[in-house]
Amino acid sequence: MTNTIKMLAMAMLMLAGFTLQAQPGGGRAMNAEQRAEQQTAQMTEKLSLSEAQAGKVKEINLKYANKMKEARDAADGDREAMRETMTAIRDEHDKELQTVLTGEQYTQWDRIRTEQRNNRGGRMNPDNKPDAGKAAPAEDGTGKKAKKSKKNKKADSDSDSNN
Repeated sequence: MTNTIKMLAMAMLMLAGFTLQAQPGGGRAMNAEQRAEQQTAQMTEKLSLSEAQAGKVKEINLKYANKMKEARDAADGDREAMRETMTAIRDEHDKELQTVLTGEQYTQWDRIRTEQRNNRGGRMNPDNKPDAGKAAPAEDGTGKKAKKSKKNKKADSDSDSNN
């Protein structure tokens, strides 16, 4: 009986998450509670969280969804300051999640998040694979992206030091 109730509750959470994703404006129209609920439902499904983990993750997600909302409200149009604040908040959020998730679950969550970030807006790299957390290459003044791999940079610095 309790398993049936649990399954129904999980199905409702997942359905609510899918419904919220289909809303116009994507995640922008969600309040902090809805955002935390959606993220928790996604994590519960994709990471196979236990009931205890799901409860703790929900609390953590709500705490940081509220912090993010406060940061957006306080930014007053200063995108650079907001980006720095959001990065710091995300780092805190990650540290707290690591206390609840297993190492394997956290690694899987980090991979999922990276893929989502890279696929946002349909942006893909030329090989049609998500960029695994790579920063965008800098403009080189010609309007084209300057592409220099880490290997080439290291080779350049090695040859400079050998001269």
